[in-house]
Amino acid sequence: MKIGDFDIAPGAMLAPMAGITNPPFRRLCKEMGAAMCVTELISCHAVVYLEAKKKNRGKRRGVKTLSLMEKYDDESPYIVQLYGRDPVIMAESAKIVEATGADIIDLNFGCPAKKVIKNGEGSGVALMLDPPLLGEIIESVVSAVKIPVTAKTRLGYAANNINAAKVAHVMESSGVKLITIHARTRDQGHSGPINLPALKDVVNAVSIPVVGNGGIKCKADADEMIKKTGCARVAVGQGAKGNPWIFDELKNNRLSTDLTERVATCRRHLDLYVDWIGEERSVLEMRKHACWYLKGFNGAAAFRKRLGEAVSIKVFNNLLDEVLSSKE
Repeated sequence: MKIGDFDIAPGAMLAPMAGITNPPFRRLCKEMGAAMCVTELISCHAVVYLEAKKKNRGKRRGVKTLSLMEKYDDESPYIVQLYGRDPVIMAESAKIVEATGADIIDLNFGCPAKKVIKNGEGSGVALMLDPPLLGEIIESVVSAVKIPVTAKTRLGYAANNINAAKVAHVMESSGVKLITIHARTRDQGHSGPINLPALKDVVNAVSIPVVGNGGIKCKADADEMIKKTGCARVAVGQGAKGNPWIFDELKNNRLSTDLTERVATCRRHLDLYVDWIGEERSVLEMRKHACWYLKGFNGAAAFRKRLGEAVSIKVFNNLLDEVLSSKE
């Protein structure tokens, strides 16, 4: 599969997740076999504001926003996901992102978070309620940049308003090169059954590649989605949290991992974090990831509870040492 000049390697893709798909996690998943990874979603308004007000880049909010756009060494393709509702500002932010080195821009029309959709009048999946505006945004961005543009959305805003096939047709006509569809509606969030027949309708509605997303926790889930819908690839989001090996499983039929490997990967993840943002923030942010890694063994709940004690790299690693000792 190609996107612009990029040959996308075989395997599943890492779906963008707020607070999760930062440079350390993207790199780890790529090492485990992810074919393509996307940044967290970034507000087009924030991008344009920080470009115009460069003095604010050093402030806390500016540093946080810019960190969302960072890439790790040799990341390729480097894909930045933008969201917003204003076609002009979306186009301007896309030009800025292109100038900073992005290889592909992904447009978010699927986020169900309240602060993003603003009761159906905002961005993310709310734009499925207004396909003409969604198309205008895409056309504006595609016209503004030379790099490929892709998009991600859901089946619909609600169970009684599934219009993904129509929206996908608008996306294709407006110039996107690939569409990722989360096979749930906005009101389902990240839980509940996925709707494979509706995803198949999207695949049949367009000629560009469609990537299926939602509910993939193992190879059997991915195989079923591809077989029943004809989607070109799958993207894994929630199923990759604490389980980056899922990409190796989907690609190479890898068997499940044991506690020793989970702890080793947790340490590797922590090291990548430290290289990215330093020790203090890394230890705090790695607590949630460690909770996901440390499951399924005797005493796991007690160890996860003690992660609040991890205030330094040394303490964090000592706790992981205890985890390994507990299995002996």
